Amino acid sequence: MSAQLMMGQSFNGYMHSDFSGIIGAQFQPANLAGSPYKYDISLVNANYFLTNNMAYIKSTETSRGFVRYLNGGQRFLHSNIALGGISGMVTLKGNESIGFTYRMRAHGSAIDFSPEFITQMGRFTQPQFLNTQATNQTGEFATALWREYGLTYAKILKDDGFNRWKAGATFKLINPRGSAFLDVKNISYSTDNTGFANLTNAELAFGYSSNLNRFEQFDGTEKLDRLPDLIGNRFGLDFGLVYERVSFWEPSKNENGTNRNRDIDYEFKLSASITDIGMMKFQYGTASTQSTGLLSNIIASNLDTLFSEIASFRGVADSLSTVAQTSSLNGEYTLSLPTTLNLGYDYNFGNDYYVGAFARIDLTSFSKADYRLNYQHSLTISPRWEHEKKAIYAPLYINQQGALHLGLAARYGPVTLGTQSLGSLLSSEPNTGSFFFSININQLKANSKKPYCFGSTRGTALTRTKRTPIYKRKKWIFF
Repeated sequence: MSAQLMMGQSFNGYMHSDFSGIIGAQFQPANLAGSPYKYDISLVNANYFLTNNMAYIKSTETSRGFVRYLNGGQRFLHSNIALGGISGMVTLKGNESIGFTYRMRAHGSAIDFSPEFITQMGRFTQPQFLNTQATNQTGEFATALWREYGLTYAKILKDDGFNRWKAGATFKLINPRGSAFLDVKNISYSTDNTGFANLTNAELAFGYSSNLNRFEQFDGTEKLDRLPDLIGNRFGLDFGLVYERVSFWEPSKNENGTNRNRDIDYEFKLSASITDIGMMKFQYGTASTQSTGLLSNIIASNLDTLFSEIASFRGVADSLSTVAQTSSLNGEYTLSLPTTLNLGYDYNFGNDYYVGAFARIDLTSFSKADYRLNYQHSLTISPRWEHEKKAIYAPLYINQQGALHLGLAARYGPVTLGTQSLGSLLSSEPNTGSFFFSININQLKANSKKPYCFGSTRGTALTRTKRTPIYKRKKWIFF
């Protein structure tokens, strides 16, 4: 199986649609203005995505575990997990909408790891890995867990019947729960003719937030069987702008002759947003360590033995101090949110068919934070069919490394289920895992007109109310 890489997907395909309601506000808050929903409430939603090209899962008759890739190429790892509680949006009178979101988010990303960073660490017997050198290896990894509340406001700024402009913003309250990081500035090593790796330089820093000190995986004795304590309040921001070219279609009629206007009335839509602006602040944990190089006359051989059976940050720090010049990290450090620029174009073919192209561009290189959470640059082509409460999505994703992945999702009534990568479900040796779902209660806006409230039988009031209402009701009239 070749190494594959896919980064930065969440609710892929589904969230680009106006029918995604409050979920779509994570990507473009302006979409809530002019939403087809009178209200949309997400009872629970979740997104899970993990991928890397460092290792894959291999199963045998007796075991299941990770196997390192031995091929060359830039090394990456990415994960994002989000669990949303009750969230919702409502369309107000006029052209305004408001929304509220609650999520628990975990995000991890490895940036710019050198090709040989993982390949030759330890002992290998393949001829291509004997008597070789890897110099000036670099890379960054960071991960964090936080709670997030968001308040969204969106408004139609202008609508002349042909052109529509919308704007929206989400103001976020961020409560960090912990973080960890690795910053490799320069690692160099060589392998001998037996395949053992010998460390010749080690300049790096690693650590975690101080609220994790008491757990046994860091510098304490307690089991990590509960969520870490919250660490203060930070703030974040999303904002976006949407332009729609309004198009007119002759309204269709249902079996009772009631006119039904389409829920989505644009011919095409252009959108731009910047999401996750902000950073988190932490205190260094007590086992956070930096190394400025090896001790004099030291060559750290057989790295697998040097760092074997180590289960905590304190163990790594103590082991490294036997061969390198180390010191503790103290004070505060900052970690960026995964800030991105999101650009989109969506075309409405009519008859409930759409196709869109959506780019995600990492902006964390402009952040002044000490360490970064990021998404990779990517492009998603998203064809879909959507009709009121039913939809099918088939997004095709490509990132800056050229990896292609086809996703699939469906929405029926209150339930949406999907995966960002079908390959993660079908592969016998996966290096990617992905899944998302949402359970929503919503009500489509009134989009039809009827001059009376009676059903097909005169003098009765038998009507189906798929929408609220599907026409203006009148008082009882006796014929």
